[in-house]
Amino acid sequence: MRIKQRLFVTAAVAIAAAAAGLGPVGANAANAADVPVDAAVTSVVQNADGTITETSYTPAPGVSPADLAQRLRSRGLNAKAGTQATASLAAASACSKGTARTWPSSATCFVRWSYNGAVRPVIDFVDGSGASWPVGRSVTKWNQTSGIDSIYRTSTAGCDGAPAHCVHVYSYNYGDTGWTGNTSRTLNSAQTYYTQAVTELNDYYGGTEAQKWNTACHELGHVLGLDHNTSTTSCLYYARTSQQYPNSDDYSLLESYY
Repeated sequence: MRIKQRLFVTAAVAIAAAAAGLGPVGANAANAADVPVDAAVTSVVQNADGTITETSYTPAPGVSPADLAQRLRSRGLNAKAGTQATASLAAASACSKGTARTWPSSATCFVRWSYNGAVRPVIDFVDGSGASWPVGRSVTKWNQTSGIDSIYRTSTAGCDGAPAHCVHVYSYNYGDTGWTGNTSRTLNSAQTYYTQAVTELNDYYGGTEAQKWNTACHELGHVLGLDHNTSTTSCLYYARTSQQYPNSDDYSLLESYY
């Protein structure tokens, strides 16, 4: 059976949340207003076994989400710029906290990692990236949230195995692709749980230590289940910045689910 590829094109999180009275206020509201409606570049593959693989791409500096989607299409990928949550889900308060947003599926506001018999989910980030990428420090920051453990593992050490989920992080000069990083996640057929994830970091675009830290932090946040944050105070802002850390809303949103 051929793998059918389709695009999960959906309505705007920020717009729907604002309509429901859930949008950010004060200084962060200005940041939210600056986020393009089509800030996410995402493709979805419906696999033959019923699972779903979604890939989110982070635009490189100077590349708009629409331009990135066009580049991906020119390489044969069925990609399009658009936000990642349905309007009905985005209107639910559970989908956001302050400026933070979940990365939902069509079935649920928040896609979870299973506990596998542990007291909380454990994610082993197996680092196959180059030394210039601060993956270990990004893992340490994400591990400051309670409810889900983010563990750093070198590529030599590998994954701990069950109950941990193994997420590999790679870097390579992928060329002038238009993206600085991407994260692919595979969901079960019900689209309620992760089955696996992988992150790629693109050496081609270089960047300062802070910018590379920002990209690593951003992609690992997607692995944990978060979508773009509407504030530049978070590494999950849709575009690359020099912000190296999640903000308090990112932590709070994760902790509301785990």
